[in-house]
Amino acid sequence: MSGTLRVTADASKVSMAASIRATAQVAPLFLLTVRALAELADELGGMDAAAAFLLEIAESNNRPVAVNLPAPDGSSKTAFIAPKTWTEERLAGWTAGRHQELEAEFGRITRVSVIPGEPA
Repeated sequence: MSGTLRVTADASKVSMAASIRATAQVAPLFLLTVRALAELADELGGMDAAAAFLLEIAESNNRPVAVNLPAPDGSSKTAFIAPKTWTEERLAGWTAGRHQELEAEFGRITRVSVIPGEPA
């Protein structure tokens, strides 16, 4: 991905939540690794708190937050947490517009699917 900004933070020295909040504000496509997600969950007291925090980040920036998760077969899957007011169609369109960036970063994309949610 050209122009990629990678932020590496030592969770024992800085707040992952503060680092994520600051980076997500300036990044047009913000993607969290599974390791960063685990460190965020540790800091906030669990995965539910981390998910709620990421939803708040998505809503305050009015754009999705992506989390890349390893799959058992060695590939990976990227999940997007969109603002509650976004429709499935809006998320699918936003994601499709970043298809090349994601492919450059993670390799060939074989399938894109949207998991139905409940917009507010």
